[in-house]
Amino acid sequence: MPGVGVWVGGFVKFLYFGCMEFRSQLVISRRNKRAYIAYAGLFIAASSLLLVFIPNMSDYIPYVFGVGIGVVVIGAFIARGDVRNYGLSQEDLRVSTEGVTIGAIHYPLRMISNLDFNVEAYSGMYVNDGAMVSGSNSDGMANELSFDSGGQHIKCGFYLESKEHVLQLGMLFDELYRRHIPFVEHNRNTRTYMLKVLNERELEEFKRKYGYA
Repeated sequence: MPGVGVWVGGFVKFLYFGCMEFRSQLVISRRNKRAYIAYAGLFIAASSLLLVFIPNMSDYIPYVFGVGIGVVVIGAFIARGDVRNYGLSQEDLRVSTEGVTIGAIHYPLRMISNLDFNVEAYSGMYVNDGAMVSGSNSDGMANELSFDSGGQHIKCGFYLESKEHVLQLGMLFDELYRRHIPFVEHNRNTRTYMLKVLNERELEEFKRKYGYA
């Protein structure tokens, strides 16, 4: 679906024709078989702490822990650094004002409630969430979509490849807001509007723009 995004008054104004559809690869649970050695190393390192509770074994804790860390390093090398327990699927996620399609399953919008987008980062985006002192570059796979349909709670991860891919998602959000289709967007626990955290003045401007005031 062709379109373009331009900044107008602090917001992205999207110009496009027809029904906007956002498409992305699904993120699924999977393990790199080569990474099992690294997982075993973590288990050995963690198990070393149990030696505290075994009489006369506490002196061996540093050695067992060291062996575990060594196995982790070797396992990570064999796995070529990919020790994640998730990856990209061959199937797509598609979202539009008509509904949500996950792989081969389509959910009409009229049968969807509690539509929720958790948008964290695109691939290569620098993030610092406190887990690492220096921060790191995201792999773009921490984004999630969830909703209720037919008595079930549906949840899936989706991939954001680049800034341009985020703009495409923003085009979908723009259309959902303009049509007053209920949904929530956020970055973890922080509520966002058009992918931005707004102050009180900006939120009032947003409401007037989309007819929510």
